Amino acid sequence: MTTLNKKLSQEVEIPFHSYLLFSNFSSELVKQAKMFAMLLAFDSKDYAEHPDIKIIDSENLNTLGVEDIRDVISKDSLSPIEGRYKVVIFPPVKSLTEEASNALLKTIEEPSSRSIFIILSSGKFWSHARDDSQNTILSTIKSRCRTIFLESENEIKFDFSTLDFKKFLDGTYLNLEIEENLVEKLQKVTQDLKEINETESERIKRYQIFLNTTNEFVSNYDESSNVTLNSVLIESLTYLGSSLINQKNLDKNYYDFILKLESAMQEISSGMRPQIVLSNLTINSGSNE
Repeated sequence: MTTLNKKLSQEVEIPFHSYLLFSNFSSELVKQAKMFAMLLAFDSKDYAEHPDIKIIDSENLNTLGVEDIRDVISKDSLSPIEGRYKVVIFPPVKSLTEEASNALLKTIEEPSSRSIFIILSSGKFWSHARDDSQNTILSTIKSRCRTIFLESENEIKFDFSTLDFKKFLDGTYLNLEIEENLVEKLQKVTQDLKEINETESERIKRYQIFLNTTNEFVSNYDESSNVTLNSVLIESLTYLGSSLINQKNLDKNYYDFILKLESAMQEISSGMRPQIVLSNLTINSGSNE
């Protein structure tokens, strides 16, 4: 059973008006935020749907826009109906557009004594991960939030076992039932990318199989699940890079490869076509180049 993080427990008695909670695992963030919200509003740890706890959603798969923010502020009163506070949660799988960030900023600059905002963010890159997870949050919003990093209870070994790989994916895709055979296929083709001492033609073949398998994995889920080609590619490459970092006697070739992986992830995250990004990675990832 999940227990509330000690840092959040210490906030319940005299809460701040807005929080930025971040961690490397989205599912942990959401569980903690829901439990925290229930304690703030109703002095209960058992989460239950209630109008006084609002989890922001959007028709857009990846972002929350300015209309989503205005909808919360205008149609939903920021005064609670039954609870001590109205708590609004912004999920980690949705990033804020610049316009949405500015609309939210105007609200938290003049906080209500009866409402609390909880913004969730998860980091996916290795270098200074605790800072990187905040890159998409407007700096002025960060300055008006109490920022708390939540250590995950899930220990990921990055040993490329199917169970460990599945646990890693479970930490990102919230409440999603992931079939083990799909995980096993994706895990295997991701692990195969560790082979950098190959000819360019062999690497091209491996990356094409990786892309095809990822497409197959994604095709098993509908759009509402937030399982997209780009997100699964980033998750798989994140796991690959973390596995390499954790290995003993990391040589220069693999270190350079990790840096190229991170650049590839950033390019995919920014919207570049995965086929182009992976093609470039294929060309540049040889150990003798």
